[in-house]
Amino acid sequence: MGLIDIRITDITRLGTDAIVNAANTALLPGGGVCGAIFAAAGYDELDEACRKIGHCATGSAVITPGFRLKARHIIHTAGPVWNGGNSNEPALLRSSYRSSLELAAQNGCRSVAFPLISAGIYGYPADLAWETAVSTCASFLEEWEVRSPGKTLDIVFAVLTASMQKEGNQAIRKKAPQYATAVRNDWQTSPLPSKTDHFSMTAALTPRQMQILRHGHIPEGMEDKWFRFMEGDTLYAHRSWTGHCIYELTFLPDSQIAVTVNRDPEQYTETSSQADADRLVRLLEQWTKEPRSLYPAPVPKQSSGS
Repeated sequence: MGLIDIRITDITRLGTDAIVNAANTALLPGGGVCGAIFAAAGYDELDEACRKIGHCATGSAVITPGFRLKARHIIHTAGPVWNGGNSNEPALLRSSYRSSLELAAQNGCRSVAFPLISAGIYGYPADLAWETAVSTCASFLEEWEVRSPGKTLDIVFAVLTASMQKEGNQAIRKKAPQYATAVRNDWQTSPLPSKTDHFSMTAALTPRQMQILRHGHIPEGMEDKWFRFMEGDTLYAHRSWTGHCIYELTFLPDSQIAVTVNRDPEQYTETSSQADADRLVRLLEQWTKEPRSLYPAPVPKQSSGS
């Protein structure tokens, strides 16, 4: 299944196949996300590419190279300006997301990162913008699984504040719970004790594997041993039946992982860092297999017959 993830990060630093620019219809450099993307990609190169295209109608999308970005492509979409919701804004916003996702799929992308389109200077209320973004992306992913069996498409939303991330995750659980990620409050947990050990290990994980780890895992029963979630670049692994945190894994550049492990003998009996490192290699292999939905999809309401 494809995944939807909301991260507190700078969209220009992401290594997704494509990032989406909240553009204006003239495709000119602007402020906010648009200005940051132009600056990071290379102003002159991106400006020249956009001038060759010339125009992007509201609700549509166009594509350029990523130039100096990690992303191979920049998809530019012009979202609607909020006018109270009476000027077809919801339909135009849905079209911005769908047009961008179709363009990403047509260009072979398997991952794409969005800002929250129209929620900045265009004035779209953030709660409504999130609901439209999430429901549209979820609908597209469900169609994608039918159209392209065996191929995944992962979606990342890049935000700058914890409050925006929280609001987005709430929208996912409301509008597309089948794409919800695990969070700390999903299970009764306790933090690492004062007795810990620290070591480093190496694991070359693919972007898809990292995305699966970010999805997390909520146990289906006590025999399901681990509750896992990520905050930022740190993975927290808790025993399902006690809630004790056993591992904290912080993912660093160059495939390095900084590990903090529980050494309270009443909570965890292993004492060897090498044994834990070997175990984590096996666990990471298990934890990066294709995930299941953590919550069921909403059941469509049946219309009552006359």
